[in-house]
Amino acid sequence: MKFSSINNQPALFGLNQSNTNKDFRQAKAWGKNSFNNCFPVALLCYMKSQNVDPVYLPLNKKWNIVPKKIDVNSIFGYTYDSEDIYFAFEYTYGKNQQFVKGTLPRIDLVTMNNSNSENLWLRELEIKLTALPDNSTCNLSEEQYGCELVVRPNTIVHLTLEIINGYAEYQQEFSEILRPIFENNFDWEGKNSFLERIPDIIQTIRYLLLKKVENQIPLVIQPVWKTIGKSSRLHENCLDVFVWSTFAFAKLLLDTVEQENPRKFSRAKRAVLWLMKMFSDFVRDQKIDPHTVSVGFSKQTDKAFALSGKRTHSYMFCPELVGPRIKKAEIKNIILGQGEKLLSPERRLDAILAHSPELFM
Repeated sequence: MKFSSINNQPALFGLNQSNTNKDFRQAKAWGKNSFNNCFPVALLCYMKSQNVDPVYLPLNKKWNIVPKKIDVNSIFGYTYDSEDIYFAFEYTYGKNQQFVKGTLPRIDLVTMNNSNSENLWLRELEIKLTALPDNSTCNLSEEQYGCELVVRPNTIVHLTLEIINGYAEYQQEFSEILRPIFENNFDWEGKNSFLERIPDIIQTIRYLLLKKVENQIPLVIQPVWKTIGKSSRLHENCLDVFVWSTFAFAKLLLDTVEQENPRKFSRAKRAVLWLMKMFSDFVRDQKIDPHTVSVGFSKQTDKAFALSGKRTHSYMFCPELVGPRIKKAEIKNIILGQGEKLLSPERRLDAILAHSPELFM
């Protein structure tokens, strides 16, 4: 399949009216939230066309995250340019509906195989478009640059469902591993009792993950766009993509909790408590209710947890973080048909002031 702009109409590489639920001829497809999800997918398609493999961040059997390469087709679960693949943005991943009471939360991207109704669902993927460097690393050397990572509550739901999916055929084993945590009438509302059990809970989740480490799959797509220091000018080598596996992302959450003050009930600890509550509900009912969160979050826009670039750097550090491989001159090969003219960036006063030096002369 060849990808180009049809009749010079606005488009993104690899995405068209037949393989996605977005119409890039329309301005609304270029809005901030839509573009932040769609552009990374087009970037991945372009990288595949150039034989550039993204950086994969999986968990190994020694409980370490070691960067390596991953084929784009493995991220999508299917050949990226096949006529059968479909990219559904802000969609529900029907494969996991069997584990959910009520409505399944949407996710940034769902890939599907249109030619196989029995195996329609391929991947559910969160997308985090991040700037390199962030505020915590912009004054450091380029080798120390890092990206801030902000995680939404729904990401915790999708992570939980993918772990559960890996144990779908081993529910008795899943229940037995979790039994020591729940057997003493665990108090889901008692923060102090939960804080006391944190070490046991982390060890239990770690054991769950390492038992099925071969089941991990891509979950979070994290493209990085590099600027010259803190400025708004793109670096010559400005784009690359990192992909977190399900289990590596779970480790990221657990590591965050372990590095915190043990007496502080933080967002990250609340996310772990919520994850365990959903595990408990699944053991009891074989389903979870992501919309009833007595121990969790008040709204979708609340943060589950967040990490600065200084914290993510150690996990993501590799040559591709220092020197992203896609050059700014290649962006015109990804955004097609003058689609850039339909972009609607946020109009922020601080950005306007920072780029209006004449105001201060």
